[in-house]
Amino acid sequence: MSDVIKNKILKNKRAIFDTEAVVQFNVAQIQVARSVIEENITDAQQSYLINAAGNRELIMRTTDDVFRNRLMMIELLQPTNNDQEAFQLSMANRVKVEYLEHRSKMNRKMVAINQKMADAIKALGDVTQTFYELNEEMVNYIDEIADSNGQWLDGELVQMMESSSGHGNEGRVSEIEEVLNSIKNSSTETRKIIAESFSTGDALKERLNGLQDGGNEMRDSVISLREKVDANQKRVSDHIDH
Repeated sequence: MSDVIKNKILKNKRAIFDTEAVVQFNVAQIQVARSVIEENITDAQQSYLINAAGNRELIMRTTDDVFRNRLMMIELLQPTNNDQEAFQLSMANRVKVEYLEHRSKMNRKMVAINQKMADAIKALGDVTQTFYELNEEMVNYIDEIADSNGQWLDGELVQMMESSSGHGNEGRVSEIEEVLNSIKNSSTETRKIIAESFSTGDALKERLNGLQDGGNEMRDSVISLREKVDANQKRVSDHIDH
């Protein structure tokens, strides 16, 4: 072995050691970044339940009650002539239309939310599909290496060594150097993407926490509003049978 080729091999060995540290660091950071992002799944579910389930149901029941009070107030009117009777009947219809108009508008917004929910689930399904394909790629690669190992054990590796030449070794060394440079560049870009993943995870967590806090504050507001609606209902009830 010439000193030139020996030095190149040693240089590759050092470069491999350094590159391995970078690649393995990225492996660990990717796992941590995904963990940071996945932690938001629980926060997203909690935020969704607060706003889409609990608060929405409470608000819808409160809407029904506030219009029920409104209709009962009209029903309790005691018209004394035809104009007043027409006023009572038309006002009852107007309140019913107001309720239906509001509910129709909310239905349009809610069906749009349903579509967003479907899109979000589809996106999660797409992520799962990508993971499946990545796992399949890794399994196939392992299978290929395992088959190659078997061929090496059957004598192929020894044959390759016995037929090696200076020219072939030098070509292999150059190829290794080229691949290492490519790995180094790719790892640098990967590290930038990892940093962006951390930022995305942190921003998402902050947003979801804000939605949870906002949802809890809204629940308290609706509870206070219910007290107003219930107080009006009591006043309306006191006028019944009077």
